[in-house]
Amino acid sequence: MTVRKPPVIFLVTVTAAGIFATNMYVPSLPAIAIDLAASERAVQFTMTAFLIVFAVFQLVYGPLADRYGRKRIMLGGLTIFMIANVIAASAQSIEWLLVARVLQAVGACAGLVISRAMVRDTYERGESARIMAYLGMGSGVSSSVAPLLGGALQGWTGDWRSSFVFMSVFTLGPMLVLALTVRETLRREDAARGGLGGMVRDYFSLLRTPEYMLFSLGAAMMNATFFAFLTTAPFILINVVGASPERLGVVLLYITTGFFVGNLVVSRIGARFPLERMILGGSTLCFAGVAIFTVLALGGARSEEAIALPMLLFGLGNGFVLPPSSVIAVSVRPQVAGTASALYGFNAFGLGALGTVVAGLISNETQVPLGFAMMTMTGMAVVFFATGTIITRRRDVARLRG
Repeated sequence: MTVRKPPVIFLVTVTAAGIFATNMYVPSLPAIAIDLAASERAVQFTMTAFLIVFAVFQLVYGPLADRYGRKRIMLGGLTIFMIANVIAASAQSIEWLLVARVLQAVGACAGLVISRAMVRDTYERGESARIMAYLGMGSGVSSSVAPLLGGALQGWTGDWRSSFVFMSVFTLGPMLVLALTVRETLRREDAARGGLGGMVRDYFSLLRTPEYMLFSLGAAMMNATFFAFLTTAPFILINVVGASPERLGVVLLYITTGFFVGNLVVSRIGARFPLERMILGGSTLCFAGVAIFTVLALGGARSEEAIALPMLLFGLGNGFVLPPSSVIAVSVRPQVAGTASALYGFNAFGLGALGTVVAGLISNETQVPLGFAMMTMTGMAVVFFATGTIITRRRDVARLRG
């Protein structure tokens, strides 16, 4: 039976809701600290807690979507997300904001993990790379527009709560489309079986698959690099450059421009080139970008351009890395695509949370500590991808000989 493909614009917007939740409020972090009488570290922890919960609950949504369908599970998650935004917008203490961020993460991750599974349900492997690239472009645009919009709302209203109000309104669109027009993409005969025991077996099966884990962890280290930068940059812009934290949106625009271009190229050539080759080339570009960032910092460069331009190269490389990596993740075992997508997301955002922890431990007085941290994480990603590529090539050669 042919499954009706969900509209790509729907997949992009439901993914964007989760991206908005991640970083729209970042330009308001200093304002939140003042308004709620909280320390910088306490405010940064609202990001860390979000990413940890975002990662963990993907492990829940993936198997549920494999067993009970994509549509109803996603709709439930978006409902939780809406409620969380209301709580955040009315929070009067850092503790209540933290509670709201945890609930936000519980709801927001549903769209991200299940949209990848929907792509795998309805497209072939080669075509999936193209659709994932479109989702990547949407995510990239969202990740840059979110802090720009958050900064604009902060400046216009003078109230950090406006970002959470905006997210509530924005999410109504994909919720209505999902409820009224999107069909279930999981075929009944493809639904996973086995309850909790089956879920555990599926996860252990993926954990024992070297190809899956190496590419998944490589992508996760790239995410850790980005989130370490994201949570440190507002304070570096104040302490080092002397700019306002709202300029973070402009800096992120450089990253997103590179990411958008990389995704655009992948959307054009993804079906014609080996996915592993694109990933390895892209990760090398990422490492080159953060290496230039670090060299400029060591040389005493203290300008916005010295931060933004190297990160443009990092964004370009990630455009070649993330869409093919996610395709590999959900294609290893197509019958548990939701579970594979969930574990991929758990790795990505779990290590992303680790990146924010690293950011909280290093000094914000110069870019040098951040530069070395990013080089370490990106270098590990290159090693993971190179090892995964070698294993994949050996497997393919053995298959041809056999």
